[in-house]
Amino acid sequence: MKKIIRILPFFLFIVLLDRFFFLPGRMDATWEYEKGINMGNPITFDNIVIINNFVIQIQKTGELNECYLLGCYFGNLYLLNSQTLKYTKYVELDESTFMN
Repeated sequence: MKKIIRILPFFLFIVLLDRFFFLPGRMDATWEYEKGINMGNPITFDNIVIINNFVIQIQKTGELNECYLLGCYFGNLYLLNSQTLKYTKYVELDESTFMN
């Protein structure tokens, strides 16, 4: 148990460092809807406005969707709808597939 308590501050530091410095760079892609609430398909990083690193707005087809950014890991974008608290998953769209 003491070992876990010693590792916890380091783990939190890594998560926060990733969240504030590297997460926006990973989001710079084209995203295709997979499951959950559809906020437009596909969405690009140009459609996403990051408000405070935890809340984002997606402007698509005249609608403004606000949701919480859960993360962007291993080619998946995880969002939580701020009104319904329902989970949404988008997958990174390969540019060669998108252009064809």
